[in-house]
Amino acid sequence: MNRFGIMLANLLLAPSLCFGQASAPSQTMPAAVGHGAFPVKVTKTLDSSKLKAGDSIEVETGGSFKLADGTLVPKGSKLEGKVVSSKSRSRGDADSELTLSFDQLRIANGKQLSLKGTVQAVFPPAEEPMGPNMATAGTSAGGSGAGAGSGGVGLTNNGTDRQSSTSTQAVMNVNATGVQGVHDLELEHGVLRSNGKQVKLGSGLRMVVHVDIFG
Repeated sequence: MNRFGIMLANLLLAPSLCFGQASAPSQTMPAAVGHGAFPVKVTKTLDSSKLKAGDSIEVETGGSFKLADGTLVPKGSKLEGKVVSSKSRSRGDADSELTLSFDQLRIANGKQLSLKGTVQAVFPPAEEPMGPNMATAGTSAGGSGAGAGSGGVGLTNNGTDRQSSTSTQAVMNVNATGVQGVHDLELEHGVLRSNGKQVKLGSGLRMVVHVDIFG
């Protein structure tokens, strides 16, 4: 092919390349309709020596609360997610880590909410079973009072975790961050770490999960 023919072929090809780039689908995430934090309880032991990335996980809400639209989320509703990463010294890794993410809240009445959630805080198991009036719910405005903050989920309190001030039991607070009252465990940017052979979250362990709700 002569030089003119090569130039003509390039000119004909260039528009099709530009069109292909312009027509690429957008990968943007849907905008969150609210955000907030609420308490959950581990119902089945989560052990980094037995879990791997992609494994499904499930915890349950530790108390009842309401969303901004008035939807009641009863105690025991299921929060589902997956293991993002799992490392364990017992399996030959240099350290022990466990990262969890949550993507769906299944409410007792059958309603399902899509969300993105991460572990915000960890507390030891309660000395007594958590009753329906012993859960604390926060708002997007950063407070734990009733009502919705601007743009938030509007998690409405049904009481507080009424542990005695003289008890060694860590009082659960949805505004807390990090690990509270649990030995040999650290939490940073949603990643749980331990100096032990594995990160092990036993049944009954309480966590605060921060969520962005997409509806």
